[in-house]
Order: sequence, then C-alpha cells, then structure tokens
Amino acid sequence: MIDEIYTGGSASHLKELMRSELRDLMKKGNSVFTHIPLKLLNFVEAQGYEINDELRDDLENWLKNIIDLDFVKKVIFDFHDNDIEEVIIHDASWIQIFGTKRKEFFGRFLSPQDYQLALEVFVYKEKVLWNERLPFQSFQAKLFENDWRITIIHPHLGPKKVAKLFLRSQRHKSFTLEDFGINQCQDQFIEEAITQKKNILVSGATGSGKTSFLQALLERTPKRSHIAILEDTHEIHLSSPFVTKLLAQEKPGFRLKDFCQYALRLRPDRIVLGEIRSHEVVPFLLSLNTGHGGMMASVHANSALDAIQRLCLLFQVYSGETGIQYQEILKLLCTGIDLIIHMENKRVTSILEIKGSEGMTPFYQSRF
Repeated sequence: MIDEIYTGGSASHLKELMRSELRDLMKKGNSVFTHIPLKLLNFVEAQGYEINDELRDDLENWLKNIIDLDFVKKVIFDFHDNDIEEVIIHDASWIQIFGTKRKEFFGRFLSPQDYQLALEVFVYKEKVLWNERLPFQSFQAKLFENDWRITIIHPHLGPKKVAKLFLRSQRHKSFTLEDFGINQCQDQFIEEAITQKKNILVSGATGSGKTSFLQALLERTPKRSHIAILEDTHEIHLSSPFVTKLLAQEKPGFRLKDFCQYALRLRPDRIVLGEIRSHEVVPFLLSLNTGHGGMMASVHANSALDAIQRLCLLFQVYSGETGIQYQEILKLLCTGIDLIIHMENKRVTSILEIKGSEGMTPFYQSRF
C-alpha cells in the first residue's frame, strides 16, 4: 500500500489533497468523471509536488479503486464465473460473491475513509441522492460493462457505522421451462395454462428464480401478444415490439399500484406484475376478478400455500378497509388465481391448481 511504501507522510498528504479536490468537484456539480485520476494527479503537481513513477502508479491504482470501484472489479474478474448472481461489499476489506459457487474475499482494498468516499462517488456518478435522510437506495446501473441492480445502505443504519453495497446481476440470460427441473407432463400442463390465459402466481424466496421463471413463461406466450409489464426495477426482458414496459418510482402517480390501474386501460392481452410487495396487491387482486385473463406476478413466500396467506395478509394491511374479513379476501384470491408455482434454488418444487375456497380453507390440486 502507498502509506507503507512511502514514509514521512508524503503519500498520505497527497491523498488528502486529492480527496479534498474530489469532494470539491462533486460539490460544484461536476458530472464529467472521465480521466479524473489524471486530473487529480495533475492538480497536486500543479501545487508544486513532485511525483516519481512508482508513487504515480500507486496513486493511480488508489484513485481507480475510489472512482471506478476497481477493487470490486478485480475480485469479480478473478472469480472467472459467468454465473455470478450477487456481490456483497461488506466493508473496505470483505467481499462475498454468490453464484454457482460462493466465495469470500479478504484484503485491505481501501481504508474505511476511502471506502466511504468510493461509495459516495459511485452514487454521485449515478445521480442518486444518498445520505442520512435517504439511507437506503435501490437503483439500476451499468458497472464493469454489465447491468446490475444496486442496493446501498448508509453507514448510520448499522451499529458498526459501515456502508454496504449489494450488486445483483441483471444479465439478460434466456431460460426455458426445462431449465427449472419440470418434466414433460408438467411442461404440457403449464403450456396449456398459458394458452388458456390462466392467471399464474410464482412464489419463492429471494434468489429462488422467480423472475427468471416468469420470463420463461412469457417466452411461451404468442409473439403478437400485447404484454404490459409493471416493475420497480427492469428485470424482465422481452424482445417483442408488442411489450409496454412501465417502471415504477417512489412518488404519487408512478407507483406499482398506480400502474396496475393504468394497465387495464392499455388493452393488454396480459398484465405482468414483477413482484407484489405492498399497495399494488389491491388493484392486482381486484383486476383478477374483472374477467381479465393471462395475468402473472411473483411474491416472496416460503411455499405455494404460504403465498396465499401472504397475499391475503398484504390485502388486509394495504386495502384500507378495516372491516374486510380474511375469508372474503381468500375467496377473492382463490377465484382469481388459477395456478401457484413455487420455486426453490432455481427449481420448481410445487405446482398448485387453485379450485376455490370455503371459509378459511383454500381448495387446490397438486400438479407436481
């Protein structure tokens, strides 16, 4: 490291000058980060400091780690795995990678101070406001020539006062239903459900393959279908020109619940809701019972039956109706949902054909 090679505090002093200049550039609203390492090196040389070749190389590497997250890039490339699903940067020293394999990397990549600065530069370049008032941000970004879904947590949220960065891969990989472990009979059953425009709910935990399976289902739909896809992050990718894509934002009129209402006016053949988490459950379930077929959505749940309970609970919480009974919601759901397909570890583990309900009990037939 620079501080270990060059004693006397000269390297530390130069780094502090460049940190200060970098923060000033961001305060001034500088949006051009091309060749910033060179500009910062020229800046300190303009102050009268001489930088020899060895020090220059080390400072350039240090700046690339801060400005381009080069320390993360090197770890990812060293992994040599095209199936990386998620990268978690826990602090300035620890990185985890999840994919076909799971690995942990340890090294003094940056000082805690420079690690925080690197994250501030990253969100600044992405034009994302991230501070103590907005401590949890999620957005999409192109990083290391790949698309990622980014989640970043401000240091003041945790007891150790360390920020965390989560990168979830958004590779546009195509899947078939067979990739998820279903047999020919189940494939035919699902194919018929799609053809008959049955309403399908895909359930599973985080990373279970829900979105990938939804995309595989959509690949089976007629090519001329007008499909309205509603998401808060761009995860479902269809090449058809007959797709209307709406990306939600956290402001009135642009939320998923608003898009659920808008979508019915767009004359869609199918409406696809990327994931049900909160208020959107109400217009979605009500839409199921308007005679609109071919609707699809995903939901976090531990099992297919748990998905039913979760949707009923979400409806109770977000409907704003205090007098509505659980069994009424259950009837609404079991009348509208035709299939629930549950995922675990990128595999289909259960398929329930919903037949209806009586009282607090849903009726279904297992097709797995």
